[in-house]
Amino acid sequence: IFSSQIFDYQTEKFIEKINLQILSVNKYDKKIHYKILNDKFPNAFVTEDHIVYLSSGLIAYSPDYVSLLGVLAHEIGHLENYHIAKRKKEINSLKNINSYGNLAAVFGSMIMQDPNLINAIIVNQTSINNLYINFSQEQEIQADLYAIKTINKLELPTKSIKEFLLILEDKTKFDLIDIELRKFSTHPLFETRYEIIDSNQIEEMNNYDKLFEQDFNFIKAKFMAYTDNGFIEKLEGDYKIYYDSIQHSKKGNLKESLKKINYLIPKYSNNIFLLETKGDILLSYGYDKEAINFYNEVLKKQPDNNYVKYNIFIKLNFKKNNFAFNKKVFSENLKLINLFPNNQILITKFYNLSKKLKYNEWVIFFETLIFKNKKFKEKLIKLKKETKDYNLKKMINLYT
Repeated sequence: IFSSQIFDYQTEKFIEKINLQILSVNKYDKKIHYKILNDKFPNAFVTEDHIVYLSSGLIAYSPDYVSLLGVLAHEIGHLENYHIAKRKKEINSLKNINSYGNLAAVFGSMIMQDPNLINAIIVNQTSINNLYINFSQEQEIQADLYAIKTINKLELPTKSIKEFLLILEDKTKFDLIDIELRKFSTHPLFETRYEIIDSNQIEEMNNYDKLFEQDFNFIKAKFMAYTDNGFIEKLEGDYKIYYDSIQHSKKGNLKESLKKINYLIPKYSNNIFLLETKGDILLSYGYDKEAINFYNEVLKKQPDNNYVKYNIFIKLNFKKNNFAFNKKVFSENLKLINLFPNNQILITKFYNLSKKLKYNEWVIFFETLIFKNKKFKEKLIKLKKETKDYNLKKMINLYT
């Protein structure tokens, strides 16, 4: 999961806004975390530690932000109705099954952190017929109802929910072609899901946020461009121009890429993420100084954008005889390790900076991470006992 995770500040902030909308009309009050996985199939699932995973395909194929909101509300519905706890009680009944081969393809929420569940979960790019453990149909219907009622409370139209289900049905019809196999699916059949929408739909609402949709369309265009996924032919206007800018960059046509992104930046001056994209494009072509200039503009409005900070830090040249500057860089960027704990480029960068600052304990710490062996945890535990540096102790906890 970690190796296929996509880090994108813009998308994370957008999902946080959706999350706030969902929670504003429901009773669930626990902190929910979201992670995006690089998987072309439109999918989302929730784990017992309140993490909702959504695939890049879900963003690429969602007709609009309301359909994405509906999927995330479905997952929160599982949490609010304590479905995971209830499902865990049923796990023991599954461990005696010798073969999972007769279980049908399923999609949606699953529990991932119990060793009794399954030896391996394999997610491929075209189907998810190997995801075996899921909630019961009754629980799935409850989650569907939760999602539709949430959309009704927010006074949003449900048209795009049906459109998304049609897309999902089309992408899964070859996996669920056998009606007998369908009986094993824990999710309701699509016919049932359409009925749930129709029977719970109230008057068509007009609380549709056009600016919200604009932000989502730029995000969707970005995901389509970077993952080569989704209905590209449906992209229009400036969203298509944004898509083309990224595509030209990927194909080596920097001049055309910059021409298109430069057209969009003044037109959408409130969309700071266009500057970030331009920085990403320039960085990918080795224009580090120019890219950092754009990243710094982004940080003026988004000082907590750690992904931009990462790009700047990786390309930063430490000053030879400026201890104060190097010390500041070290302390201000240390939290990046929490975000990217297994990033060897980042760890090596900190290792070199530690040596320059003569932070000997940190040198040992980063050296241990770079040259990992079977006893690396023992070395870190020993270092934790010996050091008086509180920040170093916290960092060691991340790995032990």
